[in-house]
Amino acid sequence: MPLKTPPHRRAFTLIELLVVIAIIAVLIGLLLPAVQKVRTAAARITSQNNLKQLALALHNYETAYGRLPGMQVSTGAHGNSFGFSVHAQLLPYVEQENLHRLVDFSQPLFTGVWPVSLTLNPIQAPAAATVVKLFLCPADGQDPLFTTNAGGGVHAGTNYVVNLGSGRGGPGGTTPNGYDTRFKTDGLFHYGPGIKMAEIRDGTSNTMFMSQSLLGMNVHFTKPYADLTQEERERQVASLSGRGLFTGPSGPNPGFGAAPPIADGDIFSATNWRGNRGGSWIWGNAVVNGFTAALPPNAKIPDSTAHGMGWLSARSYFPGGVNVAMADGSVRFVRDDINIVTWRAMATRAGGEVITLVD
Repeated sequence: MPLKTPPHRRAFTLIELLVVIAIIAVLIGLLLPAVQKVRTAAARITSQNNLKQLALALHNYETAYGRLPGMQVSTGAHGNSFGFSVHAQLLPYVEQENLHRLVDFSQPLFTGVWPVSLTLNPIQAPAAATVVKLFLCPADGQDPLFTTNAGGGVHAGTNYVVNLGSGRGGPGGTTPNGYDTRFKTDGLFHYGPGIKMAEIRDGTSNTMFMSQSLLGMNVHFTKPYADLTQEERERQVASLSGRGLFTGPSGPNPGFGAAPPIADGDIFSATNWRGNRGGSWIWGNAVVNGFTAALPPNAKIPDSTAHGMGWLSARSYFPGGVNVAMADGSVRFVRDDINIVTWRAMATRAGGEVITLVD
């Protein structure tokens, strides 16, 4: 019996294969932006949920103690700069009781003398280095472990920063204090006893508890402003030189904040840039985990400070704005183009402003 010839099977030509590959590449190109949008939306929702939990924790703390937590002071000549943060005091109210027990609030966070021999207290080191997922925004891919804080050691960072006020308090004993956290600011948090909810006379729905910040780059460097990359402008903080300190409402140099005050053009002549923004959730330090409304959300220019206080912006990687937790427990998305007067009014607790917010 003669053998049957198997039927001929037509293979793909090279041109057809290339066409299929091109079509797949086009489909992937169309799909990737959609996937990225979904990821961004999911990160934004997670960040809002984190802020919601922190806002509820602040309310629970206030119910327990009759006032909000302040940034705790420590001992020594510079005690107001080296105590415990609002975040550290909220641990029992965000299901972090075990971590809270690692923190010995009866012992200083740092030991030694500033600036010569200041060191992170070994008793507090395990807690300081513990990463808390709730304190981090998933949209920020920066490493959350920092080694550039004063006193050395390893600190786990945070993207959520407390409201220190309008940020534009100037010199003079009668000028409203917007950013000198040694004294009660026009915001909600400062070094010392926390404020009472009754002091939020502008209304809790009009006043911010917390917002977001991008983590610093965990490195300090010196270079002119013009040489900064875009990421450096978003993450690094200028340390302004040539300034003294006002001494408060009275004293030999009455007034608040740095002397002379920070001005609009100072940033452009800055050369020293610090990378510990958001660099510790445990350390009660204005630059590390506070923000002011001196600049708008996601400001185009870097933050600037002197003597650990200054213009510290709310920032995020979300297109168009930042998440904020309001004092009534709600969470809002505030756009970058918000009127700056409205933004600063949201940072004050008793400014008497009329605020209209549009999502």
